[in-house]
Amino acid sequence: MVKEFVADATTLSIAVEFQGLFPNFCRQLYCVETLMNPQHITPVPVEQLRWRCDERIFSFRTTKELVPLRGIVGQHRAIEAIKLGAAIESRGFNIFVMSLLGTGRLTTIKQVLEPIAQQRRDLVDIAYVHNFSNPTMPRLLIFRAGRARLFAKALAETITFLRGRIAALFREESFQRSRSAITQRFRSRETALVEQFNRRIAPQGFTLGQVTDPDGTSRYELFALVRGKPASLDEVAQLVSEGKLSERRAQRIVRTYLKLREELINMSYEGLEMQRALEQALLEHARKAAGIIIAAAFDDLRARFRDEPVQQYLAECEQDLIENVEIFSPQYATASEAELPDGRTVADKLKEYTVNIIVDNSQALSAPIIIETYPTYTNLFGTIERRYDRNGVVQSDFTMIRAGAILRANGGYLIVNASDILSDAHVWQTLKRVLLYGKLEIQPSDSTSGGLALKPEIIDVNVKVIMLGDYQTYATLAAYEEDFTKMFKIAAEFDYETDRSEKMLHNYARFVARLCEEENVLHARPSGVAALIEWAVERAEDKNKITINFSDVSDVIREASFVARQRRMKYFDRSCVEEALRLRRRRTELQDVKIKSQIFQGTLMIDTRGARIGQINGLTVYSTGLVSFGKPARITASTGAGNAGIIDIEYEASLSGRIHRKGMLTIPGLLREYFGQRRPLAMSASVCFEQNYGEIDGDSASLAELYAILSSLARIPIVQSIAVTGSINQKGDVQPVGGVNEKIIGFFEICQQQGLDGSHGVIIPQQNVADLMLPESLIAAAEEGKFHVWAIRHFTEGIPLLTGMDAGTMLPDFTYPPGTFMHAVDKRLEELAIIARDYARTL
Repeated sequence: MVKEFVADATTLSIAVEFQGLFPNFCRQLYCVETLMNPQHITPVPVEQLRWRCDERIFSFRTTKELVPLRGIVGQHRAIEAIKLGAAIESRGFNIFVMSLLGTGRLTTIKQVLEPIAQQRRDLVDIAYVHNFSNPTMPRLLIFRAGRARLFAKALAETITFLRGRIAALFREESFQRSRSAITQRFRSRETALVEQFNRRIAPQGFTLGQVTDPDGTSRYELFALVRGKPASLDEVAQLVSEGKLSERRAQRIVRTYLKLREELINMSYEGLEMQRALEQALLEHARKAAGIIIAAAFDDLRARFRDEPVQQYLAECEQDLIENVEIFSPQYATASEAELPDGRTVADKLKEYTVNIIVDNSQALSAPIIIETYPTYTNLFGTIERRYDRNGVVQSDFTMIRAGAILRANGGYLIVNASDILSDAHVWQTLKRVLLYGKLEIQPSDSTSGGLALKPEIIDVNVKVIMLGDYQTYATLAAYEEDFTKMFKIAAEFDYETDRSEKMLHNYARFVARLCEEENVLHARPSGVAALIEWAVERAEDKNKITINFSDVSDVIREASFVARQRRMKYFDRSCVEEALRLRRRRTELQDVKIKSQIFQGTLMIDTRGARIGQINGLTVYSTGLVSFGKPARITASTGAGNAGIIDIEYEASLSGRIHRKGMLTIPGLLREYFGQRRPLAMSASVCFEQNYGEIDGDSASLAELYAILSSLARIPIVQSIAVTGSINQKGDVQPVGGVNEKIIGFFEICQQQGLDGSHGVIIPQQNVADLMLPESLIAAAEEGKFHVWAIRHFTEGIPLLTGMDAGTMLPDFTYPPGTFMHAVDKRLEELAIIARDYARTL
């Protein structure tokens, strides 16, 4: 293997002398010497490896001196969208907010909505009342904000007044005299009826009398006159048995009794009708007397509440009270649990004259802003509660109707999470109907649980829904939900980063002051703020940007404050921030440590010295969900004659994601561009991430995979002390990748542990130089010339670094100059084409 050669000046001079005799051997020796001293590409200057925040831009001694940041920073586009959606009152202008967690979207939304909400004061109260004509369909009443409570109070006071006043009326002497007169009149008619019947039956030897049944009721009965004394049929039978009355006489009495019994029944029916007439007359008398009082009381209510639906309800309520005036009788005046003739209690009947206010805006000074963190069907749309009566029957009525967040936010704004809404299909479908038609029918989530089915009057709603989600959720809904864009016409995109301007740096300092003031954590010195800002720039993966994920920023501040308290410091500084970040990484670096241990032990085979044909160190990023870290990965390529093209072993093993697959498919296009102009490519190649047993994705390894294939074709070794990351296109341009800092750090840590000798380094895309925020330990190694970072724009720029040979430029005849790397590749492909052609002739 080439890496076993030891090149010195004597060996190289001999090689030059015998170059004609041993060209391949001499070429390999030349490569080894050049690999030790690459000449073509200079490393990225040390000052570009990290941006440092100059703490001298801050004039404060501690953030305690600053005015805390109260406004919103870095989200101008999102704020404009939210303001537009909130201000347009037309249906469909709901807002879908797209962002990552922790970007302060909820805080921002509230701050934007609050001044707009102050301008919307046309709020209403919503109430349900009993429907006297159809109790299963409760009547809806809408009031101006605060009027529902006044109405409910006024109605309750009216009913209380009527209970007392009418009960007193019924006890008045004049009312009792007139009532007694009615009763006396009917009793006289009843007495006359009985006397007339008695006169008619007397000649037949019978008379009327009253008997009491076992249940305590009394009734008229026929009695035979025997020797001038009344006797029942039982007594007549007794007289016969005693011999005091003949059998013949007794039979004649029974026959007469049966004939008169029919007449008695008819008279009883007539008497019952008289009793009913009496009761109706007494009731009409009570209604007439109480109706005057009820009408006067309700005239006052009608004068105070003139809305047409309220007027209609009051008319029905007044009429029902008059028809059920008996509930005001003295025996019911103070006995709410007393049972009425229909089996209900007085309290149950009086409940029909109450008001169920489900939305009360009497205390609201602006339009509501409701944040529903648990949007179940009931919490969002309301419900109708149920209860069991004393007989175990499920009951519901208008007083059991409850409002949800949709109604509480009526006239204002409702904020919900998309993931919560979409997790329940019933909730999502109901919300769609509300947003599309602007109407809500309150029903229990489970409408099949029995009991009286209520159908409350449908409510017109005017609510602006702000749904929080991510970009993928928005794209999915827009693609697959037909009406989604009709319902959410405003999309507000929250950015996770912003420009790193000096104003933004000062805003960061003021944000620290705000958090310290709100949470009583320690304030920061300028060096602490500078360190925090550097971390925030690193998180943005762009030295010209800074993260505005203030949730994560807040956590770092809290942790740095904790470190300062442990050190008994009054303020936290750079050292506290750095220690907090070190501890944070230590808490979540277990997988990182285990992988490094496997590399050092040789279990995971990674070479950082020597050179090898068809083998290169690619760079990968591992993510545990808690932390991301970079590590090198051995990528190998094997080439030979054939027409299979490039075989992606990861893809064949179902370990490759779609983006990685795309990167692999780009390489054949590049090979045709540079080597397929004179002949078809006839080769078979296989590429593998060695010792990889999990799925990989992304195209950032496509540059390294290309180098491995070219090395295998040219039979020229690649130095193992240099790792590569970058995406490649079909024209050979190197494209930027993500996670570049983690990747560089991951390879540096391995090289540092195994010993830096000045040959180690990383090749990255030129565009990623702007992303570099490398640690001080790596920068120190770079300053000493022990570790390098090279940035390239085209794949050919990395060839001298990796192979020690000039890449070579394509000549007009589509060949490459002899002695160049590309020439060696082209020559080998020519050989493989001839082999393939000759083999085909043998078939």
